[in-house]
Amino acid sequence: MKKRPSKGLTFLLSCCTGVGHLYLGAMTRGLQFLLIFFGSIAAIDIFYLNIFPFWIPVIWFYGMFDALQLADQETIEDKPLVDWRQLTGARMGYGLIGLGLFLIVDDVLPRVWNTFFSQFLTGWVSFRSLLMAGLLIGFGIVLLRGKRVK
Repeated sequence: MKKRPSKGLTFLLSCCTGVGHLYLGAMTRGLQFLLIFFGSIAAIDIFYLNIFPFWIPVIWFYGMFDALQLADQETIEDKPLVDWRQLTGARMGYGLIGLGLFLIVDDVLPRVWNTFFSQFLTGWVSFRSLLMAGLLIGFGIVLLRGKRVK
């Protein structure tokens, strides 16, 4: 008879999002939680994205809840949190275009507005945000214009 995982240890390990899943043997799901959680933190820091701070507690609580639900199951099945194959093509393209437009509206346009109606503002942060927005929009357009399967 196989020993069931400890719910208490699962709870404690789930305080670091994804680690509880790894303890339960759900490696794919745990790694996806880790990537999404710490990727969101990195996106906030690197790109100054103001949309992700509310997202971090949602990921954290959902990851903890999901790990505890997996610990209750008789057999733990490692289903991916996000099926990356469904995010290719048009869905991913529209998402990247939307994120790029959000970056422009949230960070770049206020700086351009202040440039014309206040003192002249330049700097690496504005350039980095504009560059990232352009790359996201460009990559989204490339995905949308990609090969069509008949």
